[in-house]
Parts: sequence; structure tokens; C-alpha cells
Amino acid sequence: MAGATPEAKRAAKRFLDTCLEIVNGYRPAGHVRALASPTDAAGMVAQLASATGRVSGRRRPGQPVRTVRLRRLRVCEPRPGVVEAAAAVGVAGRTWAMAFRIERRRGSWVGTSVALL
Repeated sequence: MAGATPEAKRAAKRFLDTCLEIVNGYRPAGHVRALASPTDAAGMVAQLASATGRVSGRRRPGQPVRTVRLRRLRVCEPRPGVVEAAAAVGVAGRTWAMAFRIERRRGSWVGTSVALL
């Protein structure tokens, strides 16, 4: 598997952190639009909104908020300017897999796909 440049790793970590802020409810799902390519934004918003409901579940009043955290991140750069990443994220003994792709376009990194399984 291809390695990744330090810049690609930083971009992947920033993108993942924003996605986790959305999943944890600190940001609305629509905030990913600013990080996504225009053609892929709607699908990414839908995917993160769906994941938020699955991951957060139902909380009872007074129950502490459980934050989904990064457990492991793998990043590869199959060709310059294209990053594919897989992450293990979890909370309270549960783990989910997250995969995403970002591409460098006109000097900025933009998301083209995201899935939380």
C-alpha cells in the first residue's frame, strides 16, 4: 500500500476531526459542505447525518454525553494529491469504521466521499 506525505496526513486528520465534530453533535452536518467538492457535498451531508443518528443513539435526560473518538487512522496517497483513509472510531466499547477520500484541487483539500460503517 502506498504511503502518504506529511501534508496528506495532516489534511486527512483535519478532515476526520471535522467529521467527528459533526458525528458528536458539535457541528451541523451541513458544515461538511465547506470541505467537500460541490458534486459530492449532498451525499456526504446525508452520510454524516445518518451516522450521527446511529452513533449517538438515544440519551435519557441526565445521562452523560459520550464522545466518539479516534482509535486509529490509516492514510495512503495512491497518487499525488489523492488521499484515501480508513479510521476506527468508537465510544463506550463500540467501534465503527470510517472511510473517506480527499483530493487536492486548486490548492485545497476537498472531500469526495465519506462512509461511517
